[in-house]
Amino acid sequence: MFVGDNGQGKTNLLEAIFVVSTLRSFRTAKLTDLVGFGRDRATISARVLKEQLTRVYHLELAHDARKVVTLDGKAVRPLARYFGAFNVVVFTPEDLALPRGTPGDRRRFLDRSVFTYSPEYLAVAADYDKVLRTRNAVLKKAGQERDGRLAMPLRQLDDLLAVYDQQLAVLAMATIEARLKFLALLAPELRSAFASITRTTRVAGLRYQPRLACTSAVQMLEQLQAARTKDLATSATQVGPHRDDIVLEIDGHEAGSFASQGQLRAIMLAWKTAELLILGRTHGDLPILLLDDVSSELDASRNEFLFEHLAKLAGQCFITTTDGSHVLVREHRADYRIQNGRITV
Repeated sequence: MFVGDNGQGKTNLLEAIFVVSTLRSFRTAKLTDLVGFGRDRATISARVLKEQLTRVYHLELAHDARKVVTLDGKAVRPLARYFGAFNVVVFTPEDLALPRGTPGDRRRFLDRSVFTYSPEYLAVAADYDKVLRTRNAVLKKAGQERDGRLAMPLRQLDDLLAVYDQQLAVLAMATIEARLKFLALLAPELRSAFASITRTTRVAGLRYQPRLACTSAVQMLEQLQAARTKDLATSATQVGPHRDDIVLEIDGHEAGSFASQGQLRAIMLAWKTAELLILGRTHGDLPILLLDDVSSELDASRNEFLFEHLAKLAGQCFITTTDGSHVLVREHRADYRIQNGRITV
């Protein structure tokens, strides 16, 4: 338990643990944001003991977006070897607002869960983002050309977009398939956890909502080609998983529109409970849980459910709070204070 007032660095601690495990942040899309103001670089290292084997994970970040990743002091190639043995799940107060949040927030939340379940998904997501950004840059350049500021022959434009369309279609379907596979595992566990939390007969569910339904890379390619005129008009790719959404439901109705605040909190708590269960089953050991001041956002009964299930579903837990009494754990507990970015007993 890490206790401290707001603004003292509690969330920074959890973010450091999450980043060194996943090489991603749950607070920002750019790792360079983690480098302190006035600093050239940042480093995060973790010594992880698992089954009597100690491994050292290390990440160094620079302002120019370069990063150095090592495992036990050695460069990791391929990068997928870095993941899988050091699994973490994070739960933040912001997660509780997701059903009423933006589609982009829900996509990032879903992708974080998919990656933790299947580390190889990181490479797919990174490749998709790279091709998407390049394709959008071509569309933007073509838009500038129409205004007479740049020149790009029509054939060159068509050839470029044809190449990126092929690449994007394959990566788009790989992204969608990974998301659907995870959601298929999550759905029954989410339903069960929600029933336990609320102690009602209401049924929680989820639904993947694509901008356009595609079942193959060929169909995705056709959709990209059909949307090209609109893409050129907007200088952005309108079709693909970067436009999709995840809908959370209660009794078949969209939770973000119709559920109470208590039900929204319960369904997000059920998601994380289900995620912990799936990861423990998949990887053969319980994941580390990072819990950022969520207990103060939950009512007494849901708070009690949370800590009852932590003992069953999570391994080591790092929990931050402004008040230690919010954390309903009595045994196997160590308390620390955080003040001005420093940890004290």
